[in-house]
Amino acid sequence: MEGLAPSARTVSARRPLRSPRRWALSYSPTALAAFVAMFGLAFIAPLGSKGALLFLVAGMGLVATRLGDTLGALRREWLIVLVTLWCVMSFAWSDYTSLTMRHGLQLLLTVMIAVAIGYRVAPLTFIKIVFATSAMAGLASLLFGRDRSDGLGYLGIYASKNALADASSLLIIVALAVLVDRRLSARWRLPAVMGILLGGLLLVMGQSSGALVSTLVVVLFFGVLVLLQRLTPSMRLVAIVLTLVLAGAAGVMLSLISDQLARMFLDLTGKDITLTGRTDLWAIALAEIAERPMLGVGFQAFWVHGQPIAEQLWADFGITTRTGFHFHNTLISNAVEIGVVATAVQTLVFLGALLSCLGWAIRSPSAASVFFALFMARLFLLMWIEVVYFYQFSVATAIIIVAICYGHRFRPGKRPR
Repeated sequence: MEGLAPSARTVSARRPLRSPRRWALSYSPTALAAFVAMFGLAFIAPLGSKGALLFLVAGMGLVATRLGDTLGALRREWLIVLVTLWCVMSFAWSDYTSLTMRHGLQLLLTVMIAVAIGYRVAPLTFIKIVFATSAMAGLASLLFGRDRSDGLGYLGIYASKNALADASSLLIIVALAVLVDRRLSARWRLPAVMGILLGGLLLVMGQSSGALVSTLVVVLFFGVLVLLQRLTPSMRLVAIVLTLVLAGAAGVMLSLISDQLARMFLDLTGKDITLTGRTDLWAIALAEIAERPMLGVGFQAFWVHGQPIAEQLWADFGITTRTGFHFHNTLISNAVEIGVVATAVQTLVFLGALLSCLGWAIRSPSAASVFFALFMARLFLLMWIEVVYFYQFSVATAIIIVAICYGHRFRPGKRPR
């Protein structure tokens, strides 16, 4: 102690030696509220109304603590708010007024909470939250899950194999994004590798052909993103142009052998020529759209107990539970409920977010930008055979809204607030 000044000796005496802070845990109330909200959505299948309550309590707490900022963010995201309000207002012409109003208000709350997260939580923090909640749901599915009663697939903690496949694909995508970010330490990368293995195992166990194909395509797309990130801006432009040209040429060549490819796909997946009745469903949905093209039947007012056409379709397809069924096409399904114009606006918002996320991933690669690019690309692939947006208390809807917010906050030349 002789070489120290008196003040230094005093400080040294007062402060005991501390271990390195490398493993210290830190948190903020905002991040904790966002984690609880996303946890509630991730476990809404087994928890039911309790999961929705977790999401609402934590999310609305986040909204209320800085209400002025949230209202300002909602004004900036006015287009998605406008479409959501259209869903709420559709109770006026719905045959099931109270049901449409309830689901519409739930969607509005989901949008408000997701916008608050998008403007209050840092992108990397949000990715860590999604990874943590997805990994927890994956472990719960592996440890406490169950098989389908007919033995055709694994359900995990979810009500359907498609829900398990979506959750497993989300785990793979967010784990890949965490793995590629060099700023994250090994304590994040090692769990990311385990997350990829766990998600892949559950995806295979679920036996969902659409999810398997879309996830494989997204993994290939991930490789393209990694390659583009290593190129200079001018070389990226050349690579993108060449990729588009090659994709167009491949599309023309594939169209010449489309019949043979279709038969191969049907043989591999075990589906019939109607894609397990989807073409029949689409014909009925298009007839419904033709009857009410501008307004639709009302938000979530078609698949309702007592609705004659819905009851007939449930009976035709053997859906004894009369739940968990839809038109297997996002554009068609949404147009049935809220009309063609509102569906077109939804689609423009979604495609704008997709392009914004792709540009963000190429321009500024990180765990956040890569995750949102892969996630939105997968939804784009699935939107033609599944319903992927926008509905209440949904992990996918929340992530899409957050992606829209980040796309606006981190666009070129824009300094995030």
